[in-house]
Amino acid sequence: MIKEAFFNICQDSKPAIGSYISLYKNVPFYGGPEEGGWWGSDTVLVAYHHCSNEVEAEAVKLKVEEYAHELSDEARKDFGQACLAQCEWLEARGLDSDYLPEVDGEINYFVAVEETPGENASKGCRHYE
Repeated sequence: MIKEAFFNICQDSKPAIGSYISLYKNVPFYGGPEEGGWWGSDTVLVAYHHCSNEVEAEAVKLKVEEYAHELSDEARKDFGQACLAQCEWLEARGLDSDYLPEVDGEINYFVAVEETPGENASKGCRHYE
């Protein structure tokens, strides 16, 4: 009787399903001058890690989110420094901002929990819609 009850309980259980913790970056691009200019972005898978259970996945996700925040901060600083360098270059030559092409924008990073690595990857449209 006890064994039968035990196996009935176990029969209703579900197997643990692993997941992937994935680090992505959004990479913006300037699309073109239509309607005053438009931009798009590509979402690129940078790295991923398989976790065998939810507890492990949550712990890894928290650590990777901290890292993604650091990477985004660094990318924002790099983008600002690149813009400043372009402005200084233009000013030193007496040129206006129309001399250089539009900037793409800053890269940012994010974390996703996925069943399959790369589920959130995408390529932005390369023509004006």
